[in-house]
Amino acid sequence: MTTQEAVLDSWDRACKALDNLIGRLTPEFLELKPSADGWTIAFHLAHLHSTRRFWHMKAAELDAPVGRSLYDVSHEEPIPSSDLNEIRERLNESAALVRNWVCEKLDEGAQQVGHYDHPALFLQHMIWHEGWHFALIMLALRIGGHEPPEEWEEMNVWDLWRLPG
Repeated sequence: MTTQEAVLDSWDRACKALDNLIGRLTPEFLELKPSADGWTIAFHLAHLHSTRRFWHMKAAELDAPVGRSLYDVSHEEPIPSSDLNEIRERLNESAALVRNWVCEKLDEGAQQVGHYDHPALFLQHMIWHEGWHFALIMLALRIGGHEPPEEWEEMNVWDLWRLPG
């Protein structure tokens, strides 16, 4: 595997772990929070999608984000979607948007992109950011009494990063 393939694969694995976690959620879990003053799980997921779209827009020097939002902004405060199918669909779209754009920039030999010294650093920022929110979602599930069992975590999160066996 080349370094470029490994960098892109790291994004795919992080996105797969998030998708696996979403697959464990029920609509009721979307209202859980990691702290009394924290965001709901639904808000964390909508935020991840928005962050991907926003920083892609900035790095690609576009005038507007690509794709549909997971927020209803017709109210005073944005309301995140509570439709798990829509959440998964939008997150898969923004995952592909980020991956394909980074792949294109790496293939072009691009260096600085937007506010980033290199497209790989843009992608690593996305992974770091997603890990932060993944952990907060796991904490919300734990506090709410719905933490996935360790066996599930091993198979659906940590084993994604290791060789089989």
